[in-house]
Amino acid sequence: MIFTLPALILDKSQAKEIDLLVYLLTPKGKICAVAKGAQKSKKRFLNLLEDLTYVRAHLRKPQKGKGLILEGVDLIYLPESPRRDLKKFYFFSYIAETLTYTYPPFLRGEDFLFIVRFIEELDRSEISMQEKFFWDFKWLQICGLKPHLERCLSCGDSPRKIFYFSIPRGGILCHNCKEDSAKYLTFNQIDLLRKVVRIKTLEDLREAMSRVTLEEIKGVSSLMKQFFLFHFNWEPKSLKVMEESYALG
Repeated sequence: MIFTLPALILDKSQAKEIDLLVYLLTPKGKICAVAKGAQKSKKRFLNLLEDLTYVRAHLRKPQKGKGLILEGVDLIYLPESPRRDLKKFYFFSYIAETLTYTYPPFLRGEDFLFIVRFIEELDRSEISMQEKFFWDFKWLQICGLKPHLERCLSCGDSPRKIFYFSIPRGGILCHNCKEDSAKYLTFNQIDLLRKVVRIKTLEDLREAMSRVTLEEIKGVSSLMKQFFLFHFNWEPKSLKVMEESYALG
């Protein structure tokens, strides 16, 4: 029986001599399927199995065996800018790698739609490392690793003016409970992080960031990178080359 799901292409690898093993993100979670003969006859999948291409995937569960067969795909959206812009290519590779190697306990349909819309927005926009901060935060949030930003993790009080952030503990500490390794954050930085919890578009992100200094933005971007690496306990291979490309302008 053939069934169809919307899907983002995450990755592909060789399976046997002429087949490809294709990894997809769908509203029902991550799946992998064999594209029979995809390396020999490319007509069915021409340019449609590139990272983060949004497709309708036609899948078949064979009568024998546990795997899925990818019978074909219909294009819904193909990001064009990564083909022309090297910085975007690295960024899209980073997102695809993140989606491939980390995963939430449960993916909600609205989370899947957020990822699709975010990719479409990135494709149309001029981007900087600020968008990476946004992606890191939102993916942590989707994976159930959102930092605690309202109350001190030790005493439960709500700091009003002075904030410290503990990466290992995953949230804010007040002045009385701060640890030596905790990082000081300004009210503007805490306010931005709290807003990002609810923000869903790059347009709204840029509006929120317009009220924060460049140094404060750099600070929360660095913090979220460290938080991401610590709590996933994993470093994407694409991270270094992406950061180098943005540093070079």
